[in-house]
Amino acid sequence: NVVARNWVHDIGTFGKQVACYFQAVAGRNTVADNVCYNGPRAGLNFNDGFLGGNVVEGNLIANMVRETSDHGPFNSWDRVP
Repeated sequence: NVVARNWVHDIGTFGKQVACYFQAVAGRNTVADNVCYNGPRAGLNFNDGFLGGNVVEGNLIANMVRETSDHGPFNSWDRVP
């Protein structure tokens, strides 16, 4: 899958656990050349390390994590112990 050349802004008006890109139980995706700004939490959020092989390049992420301080513009974690 390819997510490319999108303009995402001012998210999180009604829901706070949002991201410009969220990935779970997926792999081998490309997230490239997107613009993401003005949100309450991370701009890119990878929920797990399922499959791997992801490419993240050329994205502009700004003014995110405005309502929490627990991570940055990119957040990831893994379910594997």
